Amino acid sequence: MYSSSDHALKEKDAELQSVRDRLTETETSYQEKLQEEKSALKEKDAELQSVRDRLTETETSYQEKLQEEKSALKEKDAELRSVRDRLTETETSYQEKLQEEKAALSKKEEELKSFKDRVAAEVAVSIKTGDSERINSPVSKSKLTERYHQLKLLQWPKIKDHLKSNKVTPEFTKTLIQKQFTDATEEMRGKKKQIEEVFSLIESNSGLTPQKVKQYLQLANQNLQMSLYCRSKDDLKAPVLKHEAQYSQDVMKELKLLASECYWLGCLMALTNPPLQLDWQNHIPGMDPWDILPRDIKSSYTM
Repeated sequence: MYSSSDHALKEKDAELQSVRDRLTETETSYQEKLQEEKSALKEKDAELQSVRDRLTETETSYQEKLQEEKSALKEKDAELRSVRDRLTETETSYQEKLQEEKAALSKKEEELKSFKDRVAAEVAVSIKTGDSERINSPVSKSKLTERYHQLKLLQWPKIKDHLKSNKVTPEFTKTLIQKQFTDATEEMRGKKKQIEEVFSLIESNSGLTPQKVKQYLQLANQNLQMSLYCRSKDDLKAPVLKHEAQYSQDVMKELKLLASECYWLGCLMALTNPPLQLDWQNHIPGMDPWDILPRDIKSSYTM
């Protein structure tokens, strides 16, 4: 039989073995948890590295885009400077050309005044010979015909395109043009009648021959024609245009310039001997409603 001391020893051994087993389990559990923590830590490190890499890529991309924006901004600044320089050059060139145009205009005005002083004597000689085409007169039949053709062939296409683009109708424009030529003819017919009445009184009270009075009458008409030629078109009868509120200021300016040109030219044509008139009656515009100006000019002996 075992003694009590042996029994106590066995219990201690069993208890010690139990403690050892629990310690082994604890160490095993700890090692497993430690491995899990290390694995989790490794994953966190990998995730952290991935975030760092993405951050680096983002910063690099941002820096590249920032450089691109800076480069684009520099190009825009250079382009803006170039435009400013060109604008300055254009303004300088325009001012120089404007001064040249003013100088040329001043010279033309001096030449016109000189011509005006010379033309009276030449007109008188022309009237005596009965040949108004003999001198280089700016109001001769050929010169006025040429000026009308310039209006029709050179100026009119540009004017027409401008009016069409601004919704001006061809009917309105045709009425305006015809009215200016008609008003000019009527106005000059009245002035010629007044001159004839004055010379009728001169003929009856001066003792001059009818031929001499006729020459003076023709000279007076020619002087009136030259006076109108040398005057500014703006000084003539200002065209009164209806429906001014319907069109823009730019369009009205174009219409008034056209009206002034037609009225001025109509006055000069009406004072030619014999008077010149546009052949409205035989003008056939065809398919184009903007074909307004007649092709032909006829001489009229009825004024």
